[in-house]
Amino acid sequence: MNISSRQLKAFVLTARHQSFSRAAEQLFITQSGMSVLVRELEGQLGFRLFDRTTRKVALTEFGTKFLPIADRSLLELEAAASLIGRAASVANRRIAIGATPLIASKLLPSVISDYAAHSPGMKIVLHDGDRSRVVAMALSGEIDVGLGCFLQPVSGVRRTPLFRFSLMVIEPAAQPASGPPRCLRWKDIVDWRLIGAPPHNPIQQLIDRNLQRFGRREPPDMVFDYFETQIAMVEAGVGCAVIPTFAIPACRRHRIAMHPLTDPMVPIDLCQITSRGRKQPPGFEDFTGFLKSYIAEWAEPWSPRLA
Repeated sequence: MNISSRQLKAFVLTARHQSFSRAAEQLFITQSGMSVLVRELEGQLGFRLFDRTTRKVALTEFGTKFLPIADRSLLELEAAASLIGRAASVANRRIAIGATPLIASKLLPSVISDYAAHSPGMKIVLHDGDRSRVVAMALSGEIDVGLGCFLQPVSGVRRTPLFRFSLMVIEPAAQPASGPPRCLRWKDIVDWRLIGAPPHNPIQQLIDRNLQRFGRREPPDMVFDYFETQIAMVEAGVGCAVIPTFAIPACRRHRIAMHPLTDPMVPIDLCQITSRGRKQPPGFEDFTGFLKSYIAEWAEPWSPRLA
């Protein structure tokens, strides 16, 4: 037996109006279409539902018994569909974000926590990974948006700058810094013992190009994959490091001094990446605006303006 909700609806409406034509108007089909639905239902059930005359349509004995069953089935179906629809609507109010390690561990947790209070109906799901992993997640649809410094274009990915940061120098400090930071120039640090990232890292390539302008040809004295490790090694007194100013929240957890790098000040953009063929979920722009405001509270004094 394969009874459809449309057949049940046709039967209930015809019984209610005692007319195929009036019931057809309610279902937005022709009278003949309504008759076909009822006959199909009768065929499925194996008994007649209506006695038909030229003047009216009346329920048979079996039709009278079947009517409350059909009516209840439709009500239960509509109630269940509405309940599941509301649950699906809530479930769809989610944004999946992928971010590179430092951003995922030191910048986004506070943003996500504060945004939950700002928009309790929105769920933020966070994934961390290196740059290539975040790009792969964006392309596959595993995440709605990726966050990081994606300096090189990738096919199929749209890059949108969110906030413009710059590069700074960090060095060991016996005590937390007080007062405004002391600016340093690139030429001042050419001979320093520097900690850096592997040569394939795009940010390290940017750093190396600027150091080479002022005569440094040697690679970093020590190399680590993650900014968190560089920061910890600087605190331990192993050396100094050039890192982006979006690492300020992480640096403030350590006994290190931070100095803006000038002459030149080198901009570096925090970008969001999305798949070019993917539609952004509801609330995405609101979260992006919230993230920008959060960053601006602590980053603007250190960062060049984003055009």
